[in-house]
Amino acid sequence: MRLPYVYRVTKYDPADRDDRGHYTGSEDVVSDHGEVEAAYLRAIAAFAADTGVDHLAVREPQIPSYVHFGVEPPVDGYGLTGLFPAGPTGFFDGAEVTLGTGLELVRAMLRDNGAWCRLEVEGTFAVHVGWDQYVYVGSSRPCDEALAGTRALGLFPERLDASPYDMETGEDVQRPGDDDFWAALHRAVEAGRAGLLEEMHLEGASRWHRLTSDTIDTVRAGLAPRARLAVHRSHARQRRSGPGPLADRPHTERPHLGRTGRHQPGHTS
Repeated sequence: MRLPYVYRVTKYDPADRDDRGHYTGSEDVVSDHGEVEAAYLRAIAAFAADTGVDHLAVREPQIPSYVHFGVEPPVDGYGLTGLFPAGPTGFFDGAEVTLGTGLELVRAMLRDNGAWCRLEVEGTFAVHVGWDQYVYVGSSRPCDEALAGTRALGLFPERLDASPYDMETGEDVQRPGDDDFWAALHRAVEAGRAGLLEEMHLEGASRWHRLTSDTIDTVRAGLAPRARLAVHRSHARQRRSGPGPLADRPHTERPHLGRTGRHQPGHTS
């Protein structure tokens, strides 16, 4: 569902853009790890307060696989250290976090620590962090107080029709990892046509499970919620290649590279 009020929030003065929308001012594209970064977080908190939101859902979480494309160097733990009681395994699609934890995830994304996700309340609120300190906030309400507060913090909220990071839904339909899927997998394993299950619990990360007729139910019980699944023959343990190189990056916002839109044979519920 597209939210009716969407704002691009940045430290970049619109007066310093050329006729193509490229920023030509002196602000850096990395976080200052200080007052400006804190202003971003306070602005997001204000939009959340205006919307009446104190919890957020993690959507489409990602970590780097082979290559890190951020401007700043990656850090151990991808910025997730200490944010989830269960450790990094708590960073999964659909995980609910407090606003405070959500703001720490935003901080990690502003710093290019490695972890990335959308933070949303379906039909009500959304926070998307892009490259180069571009943040998109969507709300079901106009958030007039938050807009005024954001300007007072020295940031620039600009009204948009939609966030470029709105979740994409293609025409292809993923097969759900339901009872029919698992029954078919049992048959494939027994027939020798399947031997490995790839569990993509995060974009950019996989766990592999060797399958036998005796272990399938145990494997199923231990999968992360909403993980994407791919079935392989036991000898076909092949990793996908990493993403291709970035094009030249003029200082305008573009969709996050990690959004691959891949479809897999199964998807846990």
